[in-house]
Amino acid sequence: MRTLSPLALGLCLLAIVPCARTQRQDDSDTNGYYVFNGKTLEIANDNPAYAKQVRWQVWFYREGLRIPRPNAGLQYSRWGVIEDTSAGRILKRLKAAQKFEEAYLKFFGPGTWGRYTFLNSLGPIAVVEQPTETRSNEVQFTETQPPELEALHQLIRLDDRLDKLITTTGPSLENNESEGPSSPVKEYFDQIRDAVQRVSKLSGQVARVHPQLPSIKLEIAKAQREIAQAEKDAPKITAVLPSVRLPSSKIWMSQTENAGRDGTKEIAIAEIGSGVSVQERWTGGDGSMAGTTILTTIPYDDIGTIDLVAPTPTYDDTWTVRVHASRAPFPQKIDSPQRRTTRGTFPAVNYATTENSVYFVFPNSSDAQNAYAYFLYHEQLGR
Repeated sequence: MRTLSPLALGLCLLAIVPCARTQRQDDSDTNGYYVFNGKTLEIANDNPAYAKQVRWQVWFYREGLRIPRPNAGLQYSRWGVIEDTSAGRILKRLKAAQKFEEAYLKFFGPGTWGRYTFLNSLGPIAVVEQPTETRSNEVQFTETQPPELEALHQLIRLDDRLDKLITTTGPSLENNESEGPSSPVKEYFDQIRDAVQRVSKLSGQVARVHPQLPSIKLEIAKAQREIAQAEKDAPKITAVLPSVRLPSSKIWMSQTENAGRDGTKEIAIAEIGSGVSVQERWTGGDGSMAGTTILTTIPYDDIGTIDLVAPTPTYDDTWTVRVHASRAPFPQKIDSPQRRTTRGTFPAVNYATTENSVYFVFPNSSDAQNAYAYFLYHEQLGR
């Protein structure tokens, strides 16, 4: 599914500290940020030398803590840090963390997140106190690599996994009704919350002058276990709380297509309890397909991958949704009466077969999006 909504990064941070200007996501355009040289923090304005830094941070402060104007002590009162290679990337990750926290609070209720909030933040901050290392998952560690740098790269990899986990599970909170603090899924989302907070805390500890590496390594190992378990359990959560809403409109379930020389094809989708039936029926045309009916059954618990394909300007202007079988091909029945055309007579057809996938074509994105959401909702629920 293609999503082309640009992320608005005009983010003047929560705190009393004013941003010099708004920040766009474009990595080459860095306006309104801070510079930290290891001792002092100051507001920077359009300094190209700083803007090209490859080490950027956002600092986090506990809920309710008033952030004063930049001073030398801000790095000591922060509870956590996130780090990346550009202001645009760091703000994108900040927005994702804040969005997850807001969805958590909306679903489980006020006061359930705790004091270690991502909503009280300062940044983006260009860190210039020491030579920088490129953020990369492909860094090869060597025996001479500083231990704190190895810990930093381990945390970066954990951050990437958490980003993906939040992207996968966050919509389950956003697209379902609030269940309050007694929800049976709270323990799972607490696990993600704790892991996100733990990694941010550790990133802040590694950034200190003399990090306590033995204890940091133990906490990294704990975070790895938390994240691995949350990744393993993610499908169980979407099976309870689908990541999409069930569409209210069912207009997409009845479509008529021009089938060229075969006439017109009418598609009717009907719910049958444990799945849907898809009936395709041909009328008109040269008669070679007239009266033909193809009935395909799609069991909800056998839906595999679902593709949403946008129009290709040079090819067509329609949207396509493809639904693939996950285990066994979908049952299919083909019935067709004897048909007479100018080319001859076609015998009657009546037999059962299977199909590995079914595709639907729509003239507009609205119906295609509804069809995609419908099948994804039932694929996640399995019913």
